[in-house]
Amino acid sequence: MSKIINRREALKLALAGGVATMLQACGSPPISHEPTVVDPAPRFQRPLPIPPVLEPTRSDHDGDYYEIEARESTAAILSGKETTIWGYNGIFPGPTIKASRGRATHVRFTTKLQTPVVTHLHGGHTPAESDGWPTDVILPAGHRVPAASMPMDRTGRTGGMDHASAAKDEHQYTYPNDRRAATLWYHDHAMGVTGQNVYMGLAGFYLVEDEEERSLPLPRGRYDIPLMLCVRQFNHDGSFEYNPHGHAGAEGDVILVNGAPWPALQVERRRYRFRILNASNATTFTLALSSGLPFVQIATDGGLMAQPVEVPRIPMAMAERVEVLIDFSAYAAGDSVVLRNTEKLGPLGEIMRFDINGPAVSDDGELPAHLSVIEALKPEMAVRTRTFTLGPRPELKRHYPPIYWAINGKRFDAEQSQANPRLGDVEIWRFTYEKSPWRQTHPPHVHLVNFQILDRNGQAPHTHERGWKDTLRLDSGDEVSVIMRFEQYRGRYLMHCHNLEHEDYDMMMRFDVV
Repeated sequence: MSKIINRREALKLALAGGVATMLQACGSPPISHEPTVVDPAPRFQRPLPIPPVLEPTRSDHDGDYYEIEARESTAAILSGKETTIWGYNGIFPGPTIKASRGRATHVRFTTKLQTPVVTHLHGGHTPAESDGWPTDVILPAGHRVPAASMPMDRTGRTGGMDHASAAKDEHQYTYPNDRRAATLWYHDHAMGVTGQNVYMGLAGFYLVEDEEERSLPLPRGRYDIPLMLCVRQFNHDGSFEYNPHGHAGAEGDVILVNGAPWPALQVERRRYRFRILNASNATTFTLALSSGLPFVQIATDGGLMAQPVEVPRIPMAMAERVEVLIDFSAYAAGDSVVLRNTEKLGPLGEIMRFDINGPAVSDDGELPAHLSVIEALKPEMAVRTRTFTLGPRPELKRHYPPIYWAINGKRFDAEQSQANPRLGDVEIWRFTYEKSPWRQTHPPHVHLVNFQILDRNGQAPHTHERGWKDTLRLDSGDEVSVIMRFEQYRGRYLMHCHNLEHEDYDMMMRFDVV
């Protein structure tokens, strides 16, 4: 197995004249020095937007049916400016879909965008044909794409699919919703352009509910609020400046929550439930409250935890979700509390503000000590262990910058499976990130399954990640073992890094459930 680039190899690349670009591609991505149109000072002036809930076009005994179109429109994100977005039904974030466990959701996706799109339900337990394979692209009706411009992997292949089968003008996705209640999200997954498509706005919430969750005294209605966190860079005219920094990752200097920069939310003195998603391309967060009081975390990516836990800080890699309760009755009327990102200073260290008003309000009752029963997958249940090493690899001849992102030293090949788990088997997957000077986060995301973290660097998993997960944070030098069961669906699926520019530049792996 080849090694991750070290300093000696970097010097060799310098002789080839490529080290400056490689540093940009592999190190912490620099932020553009171009000033944005946003003055970082006027934070907390915009009210928090809440994405609208999409109503089905019809319902029958087979489930609920939705129509979603990806199209270009404009949004008033910055004061006095119009920002061109690519949005589901023309909005950013896209409309929220609410689903019930055991009742199928059928979504017809179409597009008017002049770029290939594919939709993936992140965290969904779905048949392979509805998972969003990156070359199963949707194109505008009547639009024909020449072979040379078809989405393809970096080896120049189109995944073994002829163009007629790969390009469609719509796709019908069926989501069985056969797992427990959880906060999921849907986003673009088109080959080679996922980063730009999501940066432009193609992302939305997908919330699954069930009777177990409804039986608990949790905040509901307007007290149950999704928060999509991301960062963006803007040009002077208010347009998004998508800069992948040589495929190191697109970041930014403006934090958006549900599409608004540094918003404020007026809250009552009672408990609220927040479903928090890190939808950034390449930016991590560590959440904390400026008051120093802890969150009460109740859920991870895959739904309710076994019991609520108090956590002062919650690290979040890209695509991870957490659900927390904040009890604002602990504060006085007129107080304000800032949701912070402790990984950054200045404006990027602040996310949004809660402004507390009114008398204390009785809420939904005392939270029980136990929320849910979670089956513990034991290591002795596993029939095999696989190891996947994520990191950069040098390549002087094929890339500029001279780097590609790899899993076990290999770039993505849509025609070749790197793992073939059997239906019903339990496996342990060990993710490693060799210590290197390029301190970027690689969050591995496994399609189809939820997993449980067995250990992190030889220790028990962090308190905030002790539940069902589909994405985890992997920083330089980390080794994390997870355990999962492959159930119900056979077919081809993906495991990949959820730095979207790393994904676009080959850090994906096909696995087949057989």
